[in-house]
Amino acid sequence: MLKHLRTYSIFLQSLFILPLAEAQANQWDWTPKESLTAEQQTQLGQYCQGSYINNWQATNTQNTNLAADLIVRDADGVIYLEGAAQIIQPTNTLSADKIKGIPDEYYQANGNVILRSEDLLIRGSSSYISGKGNTSSKFTNAQFLNHDTSSRIEAESLTYDQNGVIFIEEGFFTTCEPNEESWKLYGSSIELDQHSGFGTAKHVQIHIAGIPVFYFPWLRFPIDERRHTGLLFPNVSYSSSNGLGISAPFYWNIAPNYDATITPNYLQEKGAGIDLEFRHLSSYGETVYEQSTFDDVDEGEQTLLKLTSDQKFNPYFSAGLTIEANPTEEKYPEANTTSIGEEDSYERSAYVSFNNGNFLNKLTYLTYQTPDDSEDQPFEWLPRFSSSYDIASTYFEYDIEAQYTDFYDPDEDDFDGQRTVINQDLQLNFENTWGSITPGILGQFRDYTTHDYTTNSDSTTSISHITGYIDSSLDFERRLILHNNTWRQTLTPRLSYLNAPFKDQDEIEDFDASDPTLTYSQAFSHTRFDGNDRIGDTEQVTFGLESRLYDEKNNEKWTFKVGQVFYLKDRYVDISGDTDESTAIDDSEQSDLLTSASYNGDRYSLTSNLNYDLHEDEVSLAQIIAKLEPVDDVKIHLSYLYSINNTDSDDDTDEASIGTVFPLNQNWSFYSQYTYDFLDKQATKQVSGLGYENCCMKVSLSYQDWLDDDDEFDRGVFLQFTLRSLSTVGSANSETSIADTYWNQGKVGY
Repeated sequence: MLKHLRTYSIFLQSLFILPLAEAQANQWDWTPKESLTAEQQTQLGQYCQGSYINNWQATNTQNTNLAADLIVRDADGVIYLEGAAQIIQPTNTLSADKIKGIPDEYYQANGNVILRSEDLLIRGSSSYISGKGNTSSKFTNAQFLNHDTSSRIEAESLTYDQNGVIFIEEGFFTTCEPNEESWKLYGSSIELDQHSGFGTAKHVQIHIAGIPVFYFPWLRFPIDERRHTGLLFPNVSYSSSNGLGISAPFYWNIAPNYDATITPNYLQEKGAGIDLEFRHLSSYGETVYEQSTFDDVDEGEQTLLKLTSDQKFNPYFSAGLTIEANPTEEKYPEANTTSIGEEDSYERSAYVSFNNGNFLNKLTYLTYQTPDDSEDQPFEWLPRFSSSYDIASTYFEYDIEAQYTDFYDPDEDDFDGQRTVINQDLQLNFENTWGSITPGILGQFRDYTTHDYTTNSDSTTSISHITGYIDSSLDFERRLILHNNTWRQTLTPRLSYLNAPFKDQDEIEDFDASDPTLTYSQAFSHTRFDGNDRIGDTEQVTFGLESRLYDEKNNEKWTFKVGQVFYLKDRYVDISGDTDESTAIDDSEQSDLLTSASYNGDRYSLTSNLNYDLHEDEVSLAQIIAKLEPVDDVKIHLSYLYSINNTDSDDDTDEASIGTVFPLNQNWSFYSQYTYDFLDKQATKQVSGLGYENCCMKVSLSYQDWLDDDDEFDRGVFLQFTLRSLSTVGSANSETSIADTYWNQGKVGY
């Protein structure tokens, strides 16, 4: 019996429910995906199940044509149409069971009223259509569709004026597909101005999946991509440290080239504040001012400021500035929706540049605000001037860089001074299809005038240095048949000789030198150090072997690199300390074995670096980043970083992370991330979340537990959703995670 009941229910559903659903979709000119042409299907988003197709076509005639089973005209000129009544005009078509009116003045229609035009469909039980430019048309029990924007409206009463403004009484607005109305904007009265591109509504309810989520007494919202003044949707979050958090932004479209966003913030456990972003766009560039102020219940006012401007006056001249400030020293706003973050030092800089192809010049003035007196303040540039020029031909290349910097130590407790730098690189290029050889000379000149605050003395020193090098390579190539396609593999042995003689640098201060991590690419560099203060001594030979694999479309798929540096002399120059030629700071005869591999494919990508110490038989550096999509919409992100035996043990890292986005069905996805620190033996980030997406809405809800910059654990629940053509709602964590990968800036169809 139960079996028969189930059969009957399916039969009844096919008789009543499915035809009703199909009829509801058809009344909106809706065409399912499977019925669209191949070209139309390619234009659909990933989660869209069909499209609105308007079959209305404009007529060639400029006259008004009437059609009906019965047409009568009375003595007053009123025309009566009954039975399949139609009024066909050049720009629209009106049909109904009955129509009466005076041509070019008005029409009254009753029963199955349909008004069609280009990208427009209005249905109703009755209507009054005005033919005069200053009078509106009105529909009762109305349904409105704009094919171009996919905007749909249902209302008890809909008024449509000649300027494209729609007035709705007791109705809703949505851009969702028929039969999948994930969100609706209900209002007692709604006005949609298609000419200006915005809507306003009173007593607004936002329904999501049929559940009221937000209520606003009044709301102004965009209905297209243009910018409009009005309230934006609030951001809502919850964390263990802050409690409930709410931000309610207001957007002010002051002028076509001016706008501002004002955002009040509230944190349940902390206090309240306000953020401001002001933008100005000129014919030369953009200027942005930001301010975040928060009144903390314990610490009082917390404020951050930032002003940035970049202007390009012509193809050659440009200028800009950056001004950051923390007037409430060492206090940082708990709630902050701007781009200003907590920093040790806040930049104040300005620059002017002149660029003419291969001749580049830049003048920069740079200072800082360091709120914490215990922090070592960075060197300031008062100012820095940089200039470079390069010339190249088939066999010859010459580059020259000149830089003058007036360094100032704001602490005045160590040293500062002026530095002049000139770097010249001259090389000859001999190459053909099977290889290349490039001999070159690198000339480096440094001149210093420094002041020592500890002894209150001045000194001058300079150094000139010549480095010689020879880079060479051979190129081999072969064809491979893989999967019945012709691939190409290259093999490139590389040999480089570098000779940088030792020079005493005891009297040279360190303004900006740094020691880079030795990787395969760094092994072929012509300098040991980054920056312009230390000239590293070495005599070395570097061997490298590279192989690349290209597919039939000449896309590089695989790259393998392996190399090693063999030192012919000990090294005596270090970044800090004395440079004594009798005391080597590095006497190793060879570097670690340096390897690198990468892959770029349709389903996964890989980037990896591995340094192996052959003498100690241990790995000194391991880095792997892999992104996999084994099947459609399944995403796996893997990363691992192992870097031990650094100069500063605080820089040692041994951490792994795995993040996944896994679809549960066509619309629902689960995502998670787990990051573990093997040195501290603890998880530093854990994320679990659910996401839902269809053609008109995207939702993300996640729980996150993470270790913040103060080495304290925090946790929170974060909800975001995008209502297509309306707004993005919710809040995200400032910490990056797999949740960002899923959200993808709320883009539909990710």
